[in-house]
Amino acid sequence: MVVQTDAIAAYLAELTVVEDDVLLHARDRASAGGMPPVSADAGAFLRFAAGWVGAQAAVEVGSGAGYSGVWIVRGLAPKGILTTIEVDPDHQRLAKDTYEEAGFPSRVRSILGRALDVLPRLTDGGYDLAFLDAVKAEYPEYLEHALRLVRPGGIILADNVLWSGRVADPKVTDAQTEGLRSYARRISGDERLDSVILTIGDGLAVSRVRRPDELKA
Repeated sequence: MVVQTDAIAAYLAELTVVEDDVLLHARDRASAGGMPPVSADAGAFLRFAAGWVGAQAAVEVGSGAGYSGVWIVRGLAPKGILTTIEVDPDHQRLAKDTYEEAGFPSRVRSILGRALDVLPRLTDGGYDLAFLDAVKAEYPEYLEHALRLVRPGGIILADNVLWSGRVADPKVTDAQTEGLRSYARRISGDERLDSVILTIGDGLAVSRVRRPDELKA
């Protein structure tokens, strides 16, 4: 018997993902603002990843309406801080509403600006986790900054890397799709990273930054 993919996803969601009112309201804000958030299972994985590495500090590129930020903060250590970068002031305002409702506005440092202008100002090795979810054409550049910002043993994650299957269609050559293809090639070929792409949501790339003793001599 063949079970439909959507049915499997629904079955797993009932077991592993619970969206409370804070997350549901954040999803509504994202929808109203024209910003599709990460899937609930991708959000749950962000929380898991933050706890997995014992993250004290995380950086997010693309705040949206704060949906993914809530998942990340919930996985951080008790006094952990999320630094989140957003270029659109209206989106930043929606995200701040979400953080306020979630009860941890003091644990989120929200920076307004273009990611490629803000990232160079952040501290080298100062983060345990980075999450990328903004301009897809800029993903390869985000990666170079993330490699500088995330400590050895930390995690770099990127959403939408399957791009609804467009990355697998050679006829699709727009800048966003090419940026995602380039990102996938780079994480798979960079010896500084141990990477996998998960078929969660629209594709979630997960890369662990290798420690110096793990690199080839």
